[in-house]
Amino acid sequence: MKNKTIAILGIGSYILSVITSAEDLEGNFVSPIVLIALSGVLTIIFTVAATVRLWKGARYVSIILASSAVILFVLGVIQEVTLPKGSSIIFLLNVTKVINFIAFVWAIIKLFRMRKIEIV
Repeated sequence: MKNKTIAILGIGSYILSVITSAEDLEGNFVSPIVLIALSGVLTIIFTVAATVRLWKGARYVSIILASSAVILFVLGVIQEVTLPKGSSIIFLLNVTKVINFIAFVWAIIKLFRMRKIEIV
């Protein structure tokens, strides 16, 4: 894939994740489970493709994007499975979401501005 294709995939996966995060008043997801799963798969594909593509040109962006995505996943699982509401893990989760969003935008900008790098 080209750099701009990966960037457009990332933008599309982010828009889909925002659309599928809608909940009703009881906290149940409104979107079908298939769309939620598709959003997750597209996000994983974008993160892996962007990490691989940015590794040679902007290694620091690649590391921040991948590590913040993994930390976000782990903290989300911890919050849903074990911790009650009102825990301090929610603060860490929100900080990680902000860092992940900044890394995401930074990666999109880098992908749009990078020239094609030959991967051997």
